Amino acid sequence: MHDTSSPSSVPRHVPFKQEGWGIALFIVLLAVATASTAAYIHHRTYHPPTDVRFQAAGSAGSRE
Repeated sequence: MHDTSSPSSVPRHVPFKQEGWGIALFIVLLAVATASTAAYIHHRTYHPPTDVRFQAAGSAGSRE
């Protein structure tokens, strides 16, 4: 006799594996650290063009 049941109807337990989660966590933390460092440097060094301390190149007050 021919079996008409499909093999996908047999319940199977697939165990949970933690492979790769450590590397994924490292990449996420690296991205957060990089973004935080970039934001810190930007906030410490950026001066808008309307800043009163801003001196254009070639002006009398510029150092070059």
